[in-house]
Amino acid sequence: MSESKTQSMHILDTIAPERCKLGLQATSRKKALQAIANQFSKDNLKLVSFEILQAFTEREQLGSTAIGHGIALPHGRLKNCEKPVAILTTLEKGVDFFASDKENVDIIFALLIPHDLDFRDLQGIELVKAIFDNKTLCAQIRNAHNDEALFDIIEHAIKEYSTKDEAS
Repeated sequence: MSESKTQSMHILDTIAPERCKLGLQATSRKKALQAIANQFSKDNLKLVSFEILQAFTEREQLGSTAIGHGIALPHGRLKNCEKPVAILTTLEKGVDFFASDKENVDIIFALLIPHDLDFRDLQGIELVKAIFDNKTLCAQIRNAHNDEALFDIIEHAIKEYSTKDEAS
């Protein structure tokens, strides 16, 4: 992939219907990250579950990626990741992500990026936190009927926030 193509990528390009999953089962932060790593590697054979978990774990050691209100944004860099990819999942039961507000996490937006890419080069990355600060949207995510609905909710939110961002 050419340098310019990666740089012009938008956060919307990282998410896909097959990477939106409702009700993932996990009993701890580590098991949640493992389940997500498995989802990433199932979707892309170049991505190795163990390496993904390692990247997430290294990032979590710097400080929890929980942003409060039951939401976590784990992310990591991988050498064999060719372009940024994201997974949106809900957990069947919230787990302790060591959030500052002490709330268990049940919504996870996980992001993997190529080793040499700066997170800031991904257009719309700054919208992610704002999107998940929206309590109505989070309620919609928690109440989504199926994986497809989950994708529709996040896709719509990213598009909506992108146009607001361009307007300001």
